[in-house]
Amino acid sequence: MNFVAAEGRDASIPGAVVASSAQDEADVFTLVGTVLERSSAEMVLRPASDAVFALLDGRSMLFSEAGQKIFELDRVGAFIWCKLAQGASLEDTCKGLGTLGIDEQTARQFTRQVVDVWIDRALLEVDWRMPTDFAFSAVLGRHRIGVRAANRDLLRRLCSLFCVSDQSAGGDDDIAIEAMMLDEQVLLRGEDSSISRCQVEALAPTIKAHITERLIRSDRWTFSLHAASLVKDGMGLLLCGQPGAGKSTLTLQLVDAGLRYAGDDVALVGADGAMCGIPFALTLKEGSWDLLSRLHGGRYDATHRRSDGVLVRYVPIADAYHQSFSAGWIIFLNRVASGPAELTAIDQLDSMKRLIDNGFAADGRLSQAGFFALKRIVAGAPSLQLTYCEAVEARRVLMDLCNGKA
Repeated sequence: MNFVAAEGRDASIPGAVVASSAQDEADVFTLVGTVLERSSAEMVLRPASDAVFALLDGRSMLFSEAGQKIFELDRVGAFIWCKLAQGASLEDTCKGLGTLGIDEQTARQFTRQVVDVWIDRALLEVDWRMPTDFAFSAVLGRHRIGVRAANRDLLRRLCSLFCVSDQSAGGDDDIAIEAMMLDEQVLLRGEDSSISRCQVEALAPTIKAHITERLIRSDRWTFSLHAASLVKDGMGLLLCGQPGAGKSTLTLQLVDAGLRYAGDDVALVGADGAMCGIPFALTLKEGSWDLLSRLHGGRYDATHRRSDGVLVRYVPIADAYHQSFSAGWIIFLNRVASGPAELTAIDQLDSMKRLIDNGFAADGRLSQAGFFALKRIVAGAPSLQLTYCEAVEARRVLMDLCNGKA
């Protein structure tokens, strides 16, 4: 058995405090010389229930049962934790730090920093009550998604992610998400009560990543493919390729040409080989914004920032395809600097290998059921490599293919 190791003194080291030792907490407030005030704020931050505060020779110690570590806090860190343990707001906590000789700006900066660390380490529990006015639901990958936001601006940012949403949210949600502001940041809570945080401009990409991961891990699907998907007459066109291959830009072109949009990033695969896209709003990076402006004007000029720093815009597709489909064509994109667009046949074994390289499962392994589902897909649809430079020419080639002219 591994016992916990003591950590160095650092007020920003994550820890937690609970009322397991009322006398120890009282002693801390004797040290810092302040009186606690309860907060009536809408959001309450408090230490996790699996952490214990104690004093040892007058030094503040925190034991994290989940992390199996002991942390020592200086008097400022101990003060913040004990204030939160008593239900004080961050505003009251920052004001209270003034009694320690800390100016208001420094107190706010320090408090935000330590709270961010503690939230990231799941050492803070967040209790809030969401308003009922700002909510909606959507269906993705046969799952019902419920979203609640603290205000209209957050709701607008989240709505931009979805092609179709139902403003009368309610009922049983398979995936539920709540978004609440905390200073300049957004706190996110999932249906498992886990808390994460992000900047406001990263809210929509963060939620998209969260929902996508949840859908991929669903037991309703055998595995998933990294591919954009479109549908013509019930048959699916898969666009496979590494980031930068032009999947989203080409998808926008094909939607404009009349194909039904089913998803621009991930295709879910069932044990029978049936597939289902995840029809979030089409995500376009900066290189596609000129095309977006030509096709849709300035309607979709709101920008969002992904976790990797890339700026994106979302384009909801009104008639997105939400049903399952069979693969009709498997296209591997090969974008080059120059040259005409052309299709080259790929044998089934090579196609299988490429799809496995671009696939992923909940447990990281392709099961036998997944293998046979993939074999059924490859055996039932031609696999081709599309080498191209210009998206417009690639669109023409693919439309000829779907219309039986290629």
